[in-house]
Amino acid sequence: MKNWILISAIAITLAAGTVTATEPDAKELAAKGYATFKAVLAGDEAKLPEAIGYMEESRKADGANVSNLFNLARAYFFEAITFIRQEPLVKAEQTFARIIELDPKRVDALSFHGSVLTIMSQGGDSAKFMQGAQEMRTAIERSPNDVTSRIVLSSTARNFPPQALAAMGNYDPSGDLQFVSNIFDRLHSDFAPHASVVMNAFVGEGYKMKGDEEKARASFQTALGVGMPNDAGARSGRELLNTAITERMNGGEKPLFANPLFSGCHSCHLAAADKLLPR
Repeated sequence: MKNWILISAIAITLAAGTVTATEPDAKELAAKGYATFKAVLAGDEAKLPEAIGYMEESRKADGANVSNLFNLARAYFFEAITFIRQEPLVKAEQTFARIIELDPKRVDALSFHGSVLTIMSQGGDSAKFMQGAQEMRTAIERSPNDVTSRIVLSSTARNFPPQALAAMGNYDPSGDLQFVSNIFDRLHSDFAPHASVVMNAFVGEGYKMKGDEEKARASFQTALGVGMPNDAGARSGRELLNTAITERMNGGEKPLFANPLFSGCHSCHLAAADKLLPR
């Protein structure tokens, strides 16, 4: 009888070990979440809950995985600004804050955290707005060559009213946009196949809003001159972007920043344009 009890105990232990081994661990869940979130950025917005779910499960298993937390915070941020939702904005703020606690050197998390604070201020909480603005500036001061920080500041600031820009020392996003554009002109990424196009278009839009039509056209033409990606999905996304840029360059009244293709996170990644959800 004792032998049967011992054998049964061993069998149960082995079975439990087998079940545990087949369950995804924190790193696997984080990788699945990130891969799914990349599909979301490419245009398959319906996969956002799935991406967030994987990354949240990974966080439960390992709450100190900064890479997973950063991707999760970006997913919350994406949900908040794309679908105008308050709850994921709060989650994004909390998650970026946690990253800064775990790794104070993550200037990209600091810049995103600052951006979230300015959005949460809603034009009424000046202290929160100024804290957010300062965090974005601090991120660049600490790491002047960090592309993410410059993109976050320039993209966030273009939504600020003149009085808010004045409070920031009359910040002009065009300098940071040009900096980022120059870097992307020398790079190619399958993950962000339209980065150079979008940044040059944004530079052009900045000149156009200032009334400098000649420089605006030159920047738009540079954007349109970027080679087409090989992937069929990315090419379909590029065609939509190029159409919008061409219309604006040729006298279209609608600013690129007001176009949903250029107002969110899809711009640089778009490869599943047919899967974008209606707004």
